[in-house]
Amino acid sequence: MPHDDLAARINEAVGFYEDELARFAELRAIHGPTVPDGATTAGPQLVHLLHDLNTAERPTWAWPLPGGEDQWRRIARKVTASQDWPGI
Repeated sequence: MPHDDLAARINEAVGFYEDELARFAELRAIHGPTVPDGATTAGPQLVHLLHDLNTAERPTWAWPLPGGEDQWRRIARKVTASQDWPGI
């Protein structure tokens, strides 16, 4: 994911978390301390959102190589032939 897109999505997730805490604070101010502070609800949601940003699959901008995997292997062998790398 592009760095600027990732930063924007992190900011959105944190904004959501902050908004939820503020919403719970308002409810606590109206209804008293029996209303939870919101961290128990919003915290796991924030963790889930941040985890998805780190692990979710994203579409690629790459184009398929004409010739597919066989062509990729030929190119890889050619490029790495003079290297002391494991065989491809």
